[in-house]
Amino acid sequence: MASLLRESHPLTLKVMRLSKPSLADTQVLPVDSADSVLSQALRDIEQNNPTQSGAVFSSDVQASEGMAVLDALPLSETLVLPRAFGTMYLGETFGAHLCICNESTLAVREILVQISMQTTTQQVPLVDTGDAGRQLAAGQPLNLQVVHEIKELGAHVLACSITYLSAQGERRTLQKSFKFQVANPLVVKTKVNHLARDVLLEVQVHNATPAAMALERLRFDPAAPFVSEDLNTTAEGAPVWGTRAGFMQPGDVRQYLYRLRPQVDSESMSVEQERAVQYATALGKLDIVWRGAFGSVGRLQTSQLLRKSPGMFLIEIESARVLDGRVVVEEPLVARVRVRNVSEQQMTVVATVNAHKHPMVVVCGPAQHALGELEVGESAEFDLQLLALAPGVQRVGAVVLVDSISGYTREVDHLLDVNVHSN
Repeated sequence: MASLLRESHPLTLKVMRLSKPSLADTQVLPVDSADSVLSQALRDIEQNNPTQSGAVFSSDVQASEGMAVLDALPLSETLVLPRAFGTMYLGETFGAHLCICNESTLAVREILVQISMQTTTQQVPLVDTGDAGRQLAAGQPLNLQVVHEIKELGAHVLACSITYLSAQGERRTLQKSFKFQVANPLVVKTKVNHLARDVLLEVQVHNATPAAMALERLRFDPAAPFVSEDLNTTAEGAPVWGTRAGFMQPGDVRQYLYRLRPQVDSESMSVEQERAVQYATALGKLDIVWRGAFGSVGRLQTSQLLRKSPGMFLIEIESARVLDGRVVVEEPLVARVRVRNVSEQQMTVVATVNAHKHPMVVVCGPAQHALGELEVGESAEFDLQLLALAPGVQRVGAVVLVDSISGYTREVDHLLDVNVHSN
């Protein structure tokens, strides 16, 4: 009874996803004797139905030098369209062919078509014929194609609504929906390392698909106030993109490295610009392009990559260096330290050396240095007179910086490392 009450329409709708084909694979059957009954039967199949059977027969003929026996290959030259809808991946482009056909014996008038792609967050219209109704004669088809770039994960629904005027003058609607899932093709992990004002960004890319892919481009678009440098090059210094190095089998992982520098040179950087660099949390976005089977293209852009801001001290140590190039044990050395007021007010800075922090390099000069008044952004230098007591790599200078106006204190564990020679 339910089938009798089910609404029928003179129009039918069929949807086929447009995707790249694949090579037909065949099962190779080797035959020992060329005179056997099975051998002759297989030859007859190949001769009479070459496109349907494929290369199913492999003879005992050996490959000549420099050539291979094509009969032994499991792949044929026949292209096969996908039998199922398959899996869609984020960054791919969805394409479908829709066929609306009038299966009745009478004409159908004022056909209005609306097609949209629905996700959990939005509905994107793909086709809308508007008020311009069409007419289909008996047996006449109407072919449409839709294209949509996949930008979200999860469930997607291709919603189709066809409104028409039947032969009896009744306004009717045919609705169909096609649901599919979108998976993540790549798993991207990042690690941030700080090097003074620069940032070293490590990117790990994992192929999460069941098929091979080739990374064609992995570009990093930095956010202000940074500029980026691509450190991924071959042994000859050329970029690795578009080479065999970007070819990834299912489950493969590749690692890449980028260096981010401030847009403004450190020597000419103002206090405001330095604060913008040190407190910036957004680093930028990754733009990834890859190719799959038969040259299919996928493109994925990550969200803004973030870091935990390292912040900055109110008294910044700009540089610390040894004036003499060679440091010898039990010979005096001078380390010059340059500090800068990066606070928002004037400071009176006093630097005090902790003489007991590093016993292998002792202070042989003044332990306290008054740097005087420092305006916002102003720098000052002082010299530490030291004496190394043991050879090897030694830590130099544990310093306490104090602003006598505000009481702000910064303790510096050590200023630099030096290589002390025995003679």
